[in-house]
Order: sequence, then structure tokens, then C-alpha cells
Amino acid sequence: MSRMPYLIAALVMGTGLAWTIHLIVAPEPWAFDSAFTIAIGSLVFSIVAMTGLLLGRGRWTRFFAAGLIIAQLLIVLVADIEPWLLVAVAGSLLSLVGLAGPWLSGWLRERPAAGSPGVIPLGLAIGAFALVPLVGLAAPAGLEYAHGLLGAAGILASWGYLKGKVWALWLLRVGVPLLAVAAASASPPAGAVVMGIAGLALAWCAWKEEARLAVDPLPANLPSPRRRPS
Repeated sequence: MSRMPYLIAALVMGTGLAWTIHLIVAPEPWAFDSAFTIAIGSLVFSIVAMTGLLLGRGRWTRFFAAGLIIAQLLIVLVADIEPWLLVAVAGSLLSLVGLAGPWLSGWLRERPAAGSPGVIPLGLAIGAFALVPLVGLAAPAGLEYAHGLLGAAGILASWGYLKGKVWALWLLRVGVPLLAVAAASASPPAGAVVMGIAGLALAWCAWKEEARLAVDPLPANLPSPRRRPS
């Protein structure tokens, strides 16, 4: 069996770690707390991408990992040049070559797995946690309490929704949009737009039928039919 999928997954994880270190040692132009939330989000999503490539092996993992790498590369537009940035950029380029090449053919499934959660539930779980790095992007001068509350709600909603908790769905439907409005009011204009779009997108997905079905409890087994006495 080829070792290339393992190498590509390790490269994606290593690249995420390099970006995390860069954001911590050289956070400019973000304040440290804002850069730290972006770094945490980048690291967690890199773990998700690596796990998906190695264990999930679904078609979505290639696109998720590539999208994550491209999003990380956008940091170059505003970052100062320093050693960890160069390491991260080199790792990103190599990761994209690995993900785009033929080495994952036959490793990733061509069709969705039976019982897979679907696009909407998967997007909700990932999108809810994405609020953590988004609050950092939306508040480059530093986080306010509203940003912290929204990020914490995102973590809680993502965890609860993955566990199939109904309260997590209602948090995404009602609580997260309201907290997004509060975070938008504490953000500069561009950040307010980001917070508003994120809150509306999550609420829209949370009100979809697929989102509800993902947390609906399975119906109890019906009793077997009684036989009439002969």
C-alpha cells in the first residue's frame, strides 16, 4: 500500500502547525488575542483535515483540506515575513500539490458512505466551530466580550450538534444569530459584515430539514404484531 496518503495528511497537519506557530510568534497585524483565536481555529481544522484524510476518507476531505490551505495562505497578504511564515508557505504549496495530485485516487471513496450525515449537518458542525477564528478576523484590534461569547457559543454548539443534542440545534437557530449581532456591533465595518454573514448562514442551515433530522431521536421499535388465538 502506498504511503503517500499518510505523507499528505502529515504534511497538511504540519502546515497547520506552522501557521499556528507563526500567528503566535508574529501576530501582526492582529492583536495577540485575535491572532490566537485564528491560530486555534487553524490548528483544530488541520486536525480535522488530517483525521478525515486518514480515517474518514470521504470525497469532502480533499476539498476541505485544500480550502483550509488556501485560506491559510491568505495570511501572506497581511503578514510580516519571518522564518515560520516561510515554512508555512512552503508546507502549504507542497500540501496543495499532494492534494491535487493522483496519490489520493483509490484512497478516498468516490461515493458517499452509507449513513453519512450529509452536507448541511456537516457544514453546521464545522461552521459553528469556524466562529472561533472568524471572531479573530472580525476584530483585528482585539476581542470584546461579545466576540468571546460568540466563539464560546460556536464551540458549544458544534460539540452539542455532533452529539445529536436538540438544544445545540436551537442554539444555532436562535442563540448564535443573536450573539453574532452583538459581535457585529462590537466590530469594525468589515468585521461586522463577516459576523452578520456568518450568523445568517448558520441560522439558515439550522432551519433546514436536514439539520433537524440529524438530531432527531430514532423512533422506538414498534412491538411485534399479536397473533390471534386459533
